[in-house]
Amino acid sequence: MWWIYPIYAVVLVGMVYLSMKLGDLVDLLDKKTKISGAFIGGVMLAAVTSLPELFTSISSVLLVNNPTLVMGDILGSDIFDIVVMVLLTFIFARNFHEAKVNKFHEVSLLILIVMYALAIYAVLAPESWQLMLGDINVISIVIFIGYIVVIWKQPKESDEEKEETDSKLTVKQILILFFGCATLLIGASIGITYLTDMIVKEIPWLNGTVGGAVLLGVATSIPEIISTAQLFRRKNYDAGIGNMIGSCTFNFSIVAFADFISWQGVNGEIVASRGIWIGSDSARWLIVLGALSVLMAICFIVIKNHTNIIKSKRSSYIVTGIFAVLAMSAYILSLIL
Repeated sequence: MWWIYPIYAVVLVGMVYLSMKLGDLVDLLDKKTKISGAFIGGVMLAAVTSLPELFTSISSVLLVNNPTLVMGDILGSDIFDIVVMVLLTFIFARNFHEAKVNKFHEVSLLILIVMYALAIYAVLAPESWQLMLGDINVISIVIFIGYIVVIWKQPKESDEEKEETDSKLTVKQILILFFGCATLLIGASIGITYLTDMIVKEIPWLNGTVGGAVLLGVATSIPEIISTAQLFRRKNYDAGIGNMIGSCTFNFSIVAFADFISWQGVNGEIVASRGIWIGSDSARWLIVLGALSVLMAICFIVIKNHTNIIKSKRSSYIVTGIFAVLAMSAYILSLIL
């Protein structure tokens, strides 16, 4: 079925356009309100740009009946998001030395590391060690609570003076456009799920986890990439970084939610006593490399906020360049392994 591939490309183009609009709208919202950039990027924009992951996961479980795609999608997206965050910072490093990055991003990353540790346990621990609450793995509940904590502790207001904008749009109009773009993004994400499942069936050597990581993982990360690039281009690093980190924590809550609705069914036949946390060699490597990527991101943010290493354009390019190489190495390994 050759027509699958051009349709897949068209849907991706649509997601790119919608993501660009979302980035512009978030920047306007940041400048027209007293809401902190960390909250706008880490909660509002992250939730919207992660809608593809949410709805592809729901579709994978309830419609496509292939929950294994969820693990590949989420784990692949998280690694991809961290890598892209560092790469985009390098690309737009010209003004990074002057940027203010909220220290709460460090807290979000630490909570994300805890989520990875829980995921490693859920995937690798013997089935007799799994804590189950009916059909749901307790690990999923703990991860979901962790995301609630991130939202609860996220700084809501900013005391910093914000740049003015020439836009005549009101806050209400911005929110309406924001909701409209998000709705269209949902439709595109559901379409991507069906197309990916069809492509995986057309190409036998792509199993559920690998297919999800490469096709769904990259495709559903398009909103984060484009919207963050737009924010970085407008020198709004705080909201952009918050978007990528917030998307990663939101993604883990999606795995938990998928566990709630999957009832342990895998392809309608296999029943997993660990819930949706079905172990496979590729999934294990994705978790380990994902955790390493988050540790790298923590070092990156700490260097920015707690040292004077990044104090000029030149040092911005040097430091972000080093981390970009490390990030790309981790991502390439995730594809190979």
